[in-house]
Parts: sequence; structure tokens; C-alpha cells
Amino acid sequence: MIKRSIHLWLLLYTYFVLCPTQLNAQDTVHGQVMDALTKTGIEFASVVVLNTDMGTITGSDGHFQLTLPAGEYSLRVSFIGYTSVEHSIFINSNSQDHLTISLLPAVISVDEVVVESIAPRINDPAAHSHHLKATEDLLDRVPGTDFAQRANFAWEPVIRGLSGGQIGLVIDGMKIVGACVDKMDPSSSYVEVENLKKIELTKGGFDLTQSSQIGGTINLVTQKPRYDQPLYADAELNYSSAANLRQGRISGGTSYKNTSFRGSFSYKEADSFSAGRGKLVSGSGFKKNNYKFAVSQRIGQTNEFTASFLGDNAWDVGYPVLLMDAILAKAKIYSLTHTWEPELKFISRWETRIYSNSVDHWMGDFGRNVRARIVMRAMNMPMFGKTRTTGGLSTVELVRGRHRLEATLDAYQTKSFGDMWMFSVFDHIPDMYLLNLGDVQVLHGAITLEFTTLLSNDLTARLGVRLDHSPRNVQQQEASAVLQGRWGVSNLDQAYTFTGISFSLTKAIRSKNLLRISLANVGRPPTHVENYGHYVYNYIDGYFYTGNPHLKPERSTQIELGIERWTSSLGLRVNVFGNYIRHYIVGRHDGDLLGNAILRFRTYQNASAALLLGGELSAVFDFGNWLEWSTTASYTHGQNLELNEPMYLIPPLTGWSSVRIMNDRWWSEFELRMAMPQNRVARILAEEDGTDGYFAMNLRGGVKLRSGIELKAGINNVFDVYYHKHLSYGNLPSLGRDFYLTLSYSI
Repeated sequence: MIKRSIHLWLLLYTYFVLCPTQLNAQDTVHGQVMDALTKTGIEFASVVVLNTDMGTITGSDGHFQLTLPAGEYSLRVSFIGYTSVEHSIFINSNSQDHLTISLLPAVISVDEVVVESIAPRINDPAAHSHHLKATEDLLDRVPGTDFAQRANFAWEPVIRGLSGGQIGLVIDGMKIVGACVDKMDPSSSYVEVENLKKIELTKGGFDLTQSSQIGGTINLVTQKPRYDQPLYADAELNYSSAANLRQGRISGGTSYKNTSFRGSFSYKEADSFSAGRGKLVSGSGFKKNNYKFAVSQRIGQTNEFTASFLGDNAWDVGYPVLLMDAILAKAKIYSLTHTWEPELKFISRWETRIYSNSVDHWMGDFGRNVRARIVMRAMNMPMFGKTRTTGGLSTVELVRGRHRLEATLDAYQTKSFGDMWMFSVFDHIPDMYLLNLGDVQVLHGAITLEFTTLLSNDLTARLGVRLDHSPRNVQQQEASAVLQGRWGVSNLDQAYTFTGISFSLTKAIRSKNLLRISLANVGRPPTHVENYGHYVYNYIDGYFYTGNPHLKPERSTQIELGIERWTSSLGLRVNVFGNYIRHYIVGRHDGDLLGNAILRFRTYQNASAALLLGGELSAVFDFGNWLEWSTTASYTHGQNLELNEPMYLIPPLTGWSSVRIMNDRWWSEFELRMAMPQNRVARILAEEDGTDGYFAMNLRGGVKLRSGIELKAGINNVFDVYYHKHLSYGNLPSLGRDFYLTLSYSI
């Protein structure tokens, strides 16, 4: 079925003729921002000229006006409750055309965090970026989002208490599979701030377009080459005291007629960091570089091809709370994208991307005192892992009247390998070799349809359906034999076919308030490690895990209620949710070794059910153009219904509040972050320990020294509080008092 669908998709894709169009140029841009379905104007929409200090908001009936010199520009148009768009215009002095920009209602709640942009006067608190050392600094501002921390490097995102295979983490929609069985290399670590354009984050299983998941989706959207300037560049130097972090980044590009190029490079190096009260966390430093190159070619005004390469290298990465450190981690990501934006009545956009990526990861413990540790005492265990992923995705958007249909075909293949050696420090004990992943192959194909319609002028409905098919197997005979013997089967091949459906209804009340209800019944297949991993150590419970080829997909039934209010001085968003998970995947004692107090082994099994309840709040109050107060809070309650105990790794009540003072030249911010104690922990399943609450204060500010030059400085954790977050492995403490200084320059 998937093969026939692919053939049909390719036939449709090659059928259409390239249709070039052009927007007449002008000195003064007169335009209107409209609802794409109702065709009515949108008041207070933000119209920003990207990469400049120019922008405005729409007035009554959505009209706006911008006076710009001759040249090519990109406009970013956004408004709460709508999906933001970017629109390219070319301006000269020969015409006075009227520009019309249509926004589609965002029927599901999407947190969009833009790296560098002039925000609308009122927006979600996450819109304001601050001291950006890594991608995590952007995600850290979104309520309901947390991180599993294993080191001062590469934090793993957690959404509403779910992580790993339960959330979708993609780069420009592409699937990137980490090579480390210990999850030291989440995909978010491969994108640095200088090549990141924005983050699109949805919580829960309501967005089916990006991946098959039950917890949420994070799409890291990278920068593309620009056409608005013949030459542009940005550079930044940063120093942070807590880890002696030295960081530099540079990006820039050039364009000529219909061809544009962009490149970026960054390097950062950190020593062991100091936690609160000056306590040094030895062996926690790292070194890392990142580079990205992309070239775009326009064909007419409607077609564009973009070829991109992203590379990332990290080495000498210390993981003091784990058994081993990362000696070297490498990622290479290639993609080729075609975008078609015709001026047709029924097709608004068609984008197709093919990609290939490779991830390699080496771990080692030769710098450790292995004689003193409890697990695998007196044994060095170098490990290696690699993944190779190729795939493609194609999305077409069809609009007719008050109806919109988005169809996506998504297919990829991943091959994974992982092994380890065990070298005893005693000469009389022979060396041993172990396969953690024996050439595991996972194929995955999916078809998604998302239909949005306007039921009335203030009531919008959205229906999403998704069909997934994922066959998988173990290709290396040695690894197959081990798993076949453990499970008493002759064939490890597995194929999962499952569906997902979501429905959302949004009601607008006097244009300033939105009420939303969303329902979903979705699934996610086990990861390749959960199916076929062997002798994989779990740092939470201290057990070695073996995969289970008989696992069922997790199924989730969800509901979310939301309310939003946006005025000229107030922005408010409140969500409450419930998530009932069937066939919840957990670790259980291996029946073949039960009762052995020395060898601690578990296998992955399906529990009957789990339940997640919670909510998030974010608000921003504008006291004029110079003072703003933002605050957020989020809470998740997780319960394993089979064991009648809390789910493990569920964050406590957390939040932050900040006061921001600003004008055209400078800004300053006072921020307070907090977390309550978490004593609802899993004792039977994971032997999890509780954590204390904490309060931490941050001070930040920035000033424009002159055109293109900005200086930022601040103090994080002003009072040098010693604390660790609940999701920190091995109670890894957070950074202590951290002074930082950042100098940036752009042309």
C-alpha cells in the first residue's frame, strides 16, 4: 500500500508545469493581512522586515504600510492564533501595488520560538530570546518543556513528562536517530543557535504531520540562504565563568540574482563547571564545533531548490554521573529541498525534501578509576555506535474557499549498530566482546492528511489522520542468535501498522479570546533499542536491559482544553490536559534471572496503562513600550496504573517570572526561576529518589553600542544556589553563579 502511494505521489508531483509569477515592486508597501478562510482583515498582526529594525502592526481591517528603499525583503507576518508566514517582496520606484498576505488559523496550540526577530508588542513569553549558549536555552522558556540532563552538554528534551521515542524530535522535518544507546546524543545537540531560525513545538499527540508520537513534536527549523542582501554576516563572542566557557560563532552569506549561499561555523570549549557554593564537578568539560552550508537556486518566482549540509563534532565530553565519557561524537546531515509556491487557486505550496544523515559515537572510560565503581568493577568498556538514515518527505497544501487540506508522505530507513569491549584490569581475565545492536534495520512509511475548515466566521475545525507502517529486523546473525535464544523464537522480524487521529475545535470570541478543545488517539512504535537492544545499562534504576521484539506500540488517548486572551496590554494562555497511555513500555525483572542479587537484568515490557494529567500557564503584561512582565508555570502528574505508583522522571511544578525594561538602544531583565520539591517518585519500578525545590535569580541586559554592534552581559544564579533538577541523572547539580559577557556584530 505504501509503495503504491509513493508511486502515485511521484506521478502527481511531476505532473504540474512550473508557473513563474512576480509581485510588482514599490517604494511604499501598502498591504493587508487577512484570515485565509474568512477573507477578513486581522487587526494588531505583526509585520516585521526580517534582518532589519523595521516593522509595524496592522490597523483596522488588517491594513498596514511600510516605507522601504529599493531592494528585496522578507516580511514575517504573525498573530496569535494564526500560523506565521514569511513573504518575499521586491521593491523599486515604478509601481504602487497593494500586497495581500493571508494567515491560516492555528487550530492546535503551537509554541513558536524565533531566534532573532522583532517580536510583536504582545506575544508569548517564549518569544523573547536571552543569553543563547545552545538550542536548549530557547526550549527552556516554553512551559511544559524540561530536560533530562546527563552532563553540561546535549540535554535531552522532555515534554509533559515524556521523552525519547515518545516525542518527535526532527530537524527541518527530517528524522535523525542518535547513535548512543545511552542517549548521550539527542538530535537537538546537532543544531547550534547560529544555524537555527526557529523552533516549532507542539505538546501532546495533536500534530500528526511531523512524526508518530504521543508526547509532542519539536521541529528545529534551520536558516536558509537569503536573497534580500548581496552580502551579510554575523559574528559573536561569548564567555561564561561557571564552566570557563569560551564560545565563538560566525555566519553569513551572499546572493546574486537567483542564487544565494549561506554558511556558518561555531566553536565552544568548556572546562569542568562549578555548581552552587563553589563545588567543582570534575570531569564535566567538553569541546564542540558545528558548521552548516546551504545554497539556493530560484527558478522563476515560484520554484526554489536548496541543497544543505550540516556537520557537528563533539569530543572530550565528560559525563561525571555516568559510567563513561564521550570520546567523539560526529553527525553529518545532507538534504535537498524543492519548494513550489504557485499562484493557483487550489495549490498554495508543495515542498519535497530528500535527505541522508550519519551519526557516529565513541564512548570510553580509560580516564576513570574503574576499580572503585560499583557497576562493572575493574572493567574498561569502550563502546561504539552508529546510525545511517535516509528518507524523504513531501507535503502539499491545497486551499479552496474556507477549506484547507495538507497531505504529507513521509518515509525513511535507519540502520543502527552498537558494540562494546570489556577489558579487565586483571591479566588473568580474558577480554570480552558484546553486541548492543546488531545491525538493526528499521523502515518507516507514513501518510498524513490534515483538513482544516471554517464552520462559521468564529469557529474553526481541524481533523488529522495518520497511517504508519514500520517493519524492522536484526541483520547480524550473532545478535539474532542471542535474542532468539532469550525469547525462544526463530524469527525476530517485526512489523507495526497503526493509525492516529486527532480533532481540534477553536472558537474565537470578539477577536481577542480563543477557546480550544483538542482530542487525539495516537500511537508510537517501540524504538529499535526497546525492540532489539542487548545489555544496555539504564542509569536510572541500575539495571541492564534487553530488548523485546514482542512489544506492542504504546497507544494514547488525549484531551486538551485551552484558552487564550490577547489584547494590546495582556497576553494569556492556559492549557489543561489528560493523557491515558495503554501498553506503556517499562522495564521489568528478567524472569530467567529473577532473584539473582548480583546480576541486575531487566527486559522491556508493556504495562497495562499510565495516566498523565497537568497544565501550563503563560502570561505577559505590557505596561507600555518600555516595561513588560512575563510569567509561566507548568505541572504534570504521572501515575503508573498497573503498579499504582508514580511514573518515573516526571518533573515537579516549575515556572519562571521576569520583568523586562527596554527601549530602542538597551534592555534589562530580572528573572526568577523555581521548582517545587518532587516526592512523587517511582520506588518499585525505578528506585527513583526525590528532589528538593529551589529558587534561582538571573540578571541580564544588553545595549546597542552602535549600528550592528550589541553587548550583552548578565549573572545567572546570582546567589550561587546549590541545587539539581529532578530530571538530572545521578543528581547532577546545575551551574552555580555564572557571569557571562557576549559581544555580537552584524552587517
